[in-house]
Amino acid sequence: MKKGLFVKLMTVLFFSTFFLYGFSHLGVFAYETFFVKSLNLSKHAAVASIHLGGANKEEAVKILNEKIAEWKRNQNILIELDGESVRLDPSLFQFHLEESIEKLTDNDSTSLIVTMDDKELNSFLSNHFPEYNSDDLNSASLKEYILSLAGSLNKGETVNVFDYLSSNQSTQIIFEAVSNELEVTPTLKSFIDNYPSILIEPNSQFSFSDFLETEGFVVESQTDLSPVASLLYQITLHSNFSIIERNISKELPDYATLGFEAKFNPLNNQDFVITNPNSTVYELKFAIQDNRIKTQLQGIPFPNSYNVRLSEKETFPPRVIKQFSPFVEKGSVDIQQEGKDGILIRVYKQKLSTTGEILSEELINEDFYAPQHKVMVYPLQEIQETPSETYDNVPESENGEETGGDDENSSVDDVEQGSSSESDQNEESANQDSSTSSEKSTTQKKKDYK
Repeated sequence: MKKGLFVKLMTVLFFSTFFLYGFSHLGVFAYETFFVKSLNLSKHAAVASIHLGGANKEEAVKILNEKIAEWKRNQNILIELDGESVRLDPSLFQFHLEESIEKLTDNDSTSLIVTMDDKELNSFLSNHFPEYNSDDLNSASLKEYILSLAGSLNKGETVNVFDYLSSNQSTQIIFEAVSNELEVTPTLKSFIDNYPSILIEPNSQFSFSDFLETEGFVVESQTDLSPVASLLYQITLHSNFSIIERNISKELPDYATLGFEAKFNPLNNQDFVITNPNSTVYELKFAIQDNRIKTQLQGIPFPNSYNVRLSEKETFPPRVIKQFSPFVEKGSVDIQQEGKDGILIRVYKQKLSTTGEILSEELINEDFYAPQHKVMVYPLQEIQETPSETYDNVPESENGEETGGDDENSSVDDVEQGSSSESDQNEESANQDSSTSSEKSTTQKKKDYK
């Protein structure tokens, strides 16, 4: 009796245990098989900007696999170092699709979960760039950025390895520029005394005008800081910084070297603006030495060096403007303005490798300073003695002179007024400002003075 009761009790316990165990496991299996797989994602669900709304898990995985395969065939992520670039091998990435879809539980949109082996990445970079050294880089940040591009299925991007140089790399003086002798005005001295150092923040734009406004620096004479802008321009030409805005004067100032002048006058909306595309900060340092301004660019050296090439200078002779006045004695000539040649110079920026080889050359600017016309004033008797002639400020074929005045019946005052007005117009035309604008036509200006 006791034995039969024991068998019955054990049988009940066995079936009870089997039922509980089987229900817990078979229930999960049935849930995943029949419910989860058929569960549709929300209508706004998206992974790496790929719309998955309304799809179930299996369908979502299939869609993502197709998009990733297409991305691997067409992606053009470039890794650049020392002027050389190579397409990133898509086989370096491992995509985790199910985990990516599970992230949609709390969000309607997410990026793909992607991993990459550190050794494989370093091996890829070492094979394509002989000068690559992982010890000099912030490899974790470089890897993180590359994975972010893959996670969003970015099809085209250039990653400059130089931007991920370790922050502990020593800074150096990259380039030093010195102005010609100049008059150190109170404004100029005050600026350098207050700002012996200026930081150019990483991946940012620097506007000289905005900097002064932010700092509250009051400029009494706007053009006093043009020598500083000119040095900033010269330094920019020897870096990988980009020039956004730069202007030049009517005439080349004494403090600037031909090809390296930048005019700064915020009152006339003439600013100097550059962009630092690097992920590291750079420092500008200023000092006054012997009536000259010295400026240094300090920071982590660029992977390439930069040189400036100036084309052969072109000159344009001035015209002669001939005027008449009753106040000039007969037989003499009053030269009111000496002529001055016009100048055209082209500025090229060269990118050099570590061995000094020219990798590329880019035309940056064409600086044109118009000629100053020579103004010669003759006695009024000459125009009275030659009534058949008319002086309309047109060049004569023999000596290239231009004559100015009214017709033979004009009064003395009319002749003087007409001559003066014509001279002002020619001088104004000869002294038009030039600037670095894509719409500027230097070729047309050259034709005007040939």
